[in-house]
Amino acid sequence: MLGRTHFFVGMAAALITLRPESLPVVVAGTGVAAIGGVISDIDSGTSTAHKEADKIVMAATLALGAVIIIEYNFHIGIYRRLLADSNIYRIITGSAAFLLLCVFGMRQPHRSFMHSLLALLLFSSCVGIIFPEVVPYFAVGYASHLIIDLLNRKREKILWPMKKGYSFNLCSSKGYVNKLMMAAGMLISAIYISTLPYVQEAYATMLTVLRLN
Repeated sequence: MLGRTHFFVGMAAALITLRPESLPVVVAGTGVAAIGGVISDIDSGTSTAHKEADKIVMAATLALGAVIIIEYNFHIGIYRRLLADSNIYRIITGSAAFLLLCVFGMRQPHRSFMHSLLALLLFSSCVGIIFPEVVPYFAVGYASHLIIDLLNRKREKILWPMKKGYSFNLCSSKGYVNKLMMAAGMLISAIYISTLPYVQEAYATMLTVLRLN
């Protein structure tokens, strides 16, 4: 499937599976789930794939940037929860390990290491070092990528380093199923987030503050 489909499906899967119960968790969890949903596709082997990998990196950066901007401007408590479970040394260590895995994954054939259960475990462990509370959101986002990629025709080495690849060969990665999944992911995410009581309260508070200014 295409990167934008994984982006929204990862978010939707994490939201409906884990049901975040506070504003800091829904913001951080949704952002991390989106990153988990797309990061697998940084592996590449052709010039076209390299361009797609660049888009994946940009999408992940935008998701992280959105979380940081929301926390910086509205102080919803993500930073406080992060420091309660972690520290600067863990953040640096986990981030460095995550980036090293990305560098390794980018050098591997498409749908090999980055599309494996081993990668899911290793990347989730890195996130756990940085911010333990959001690990389930990252893991669900990542797992959603592996699952829906099994639906199309290109084989996925989900048991890497074993060489055998798996595919259900049910649809094209750029066909109607891909478009339907992307639309469903967007719709589910938007409806779920907009109907959360604490999100509605935060939105009302934000509007009040903006009117006062």
